[in-house]
Amino acid sequence: MKRILPAIALFAGLSLVGCTSGGDKPNQADGGGESPGAEAQPEAKKIDEAQLKKVLESTKVDGQSFKAVDGVGDANGEMAKALESSEFEPAKCKDITLDLINSNIASGGTTVAGASSDNVLSAGLSSFDSVDDAQSQLDGTAKIAEECSDVKMKTAGMEMSLKYSTFDAEVAGADETSGVVASVEAGGQTATEIRIVTARAENNLVSVTNLADVEEATVTQAASTFVEEVKKAG
Repeated sequence: MKRILPAIALFAGLSLVGCTSGGDKPNQADGGGESPGAEAQPEAKKIDEAQLKKVLESTKVDGQSFKAVDGVGDANGEMAKALESSEFEPAKCKDITLDLINSNIASGGTTVAGASSDNVLSAGLSSFDSVDDAQSQLDGTAKIAEECSDVKMKTAGMEMSLKYSTFDAEVAGADETSGVVASVEAGGQTATEIRIVTARAENNLVSVTNLADVEEATVTQAASTFVEEVKKAG
């Protein structure tokens, strides 16, 4: 049970790399509604999937390497389908979670993800068309923690209690950061406390999550390492 509970917590929405609170993108044809005098942002360099995968698999944290998994986008789609048949209390948290997943799918960002060779950490790297897109995604990572800090969930015949909170994460080299703690109770057992640290470096996001008992510093240091390598690639 303990081995699968961390995955269940992530499944509930907080492992999502760059969840967004939604909203349509500005119409590019008419300048997105900007005023004539608005200063144009410099064009961001979007890192492609092959480059992100290379960064993920060539970066070592505490001597551990990472292996990318295929079909990250498809996994989000399957997650959304599974949550459709799940029950949430309060009920609004189901809609919030689904909105986050679906917005992540529709964002147009490029994402790769994988776990460390010792299965202690997972990492996700994303790159977007603009800084604004990346920031919008980052802002959404704390949405569930803020609006659904204590939620009960029933899925696939299993009942769980999920509790979320935010914390200040310090990631070297990042422009903005977000930290979320998730704890899960199911079947009378409490899972490992899970920390999700998400950091923005220009138009790119790094998200690191612990899958086993580790100190907070281990998660933030891993995020700092990946931010440094992503900035080199960009």
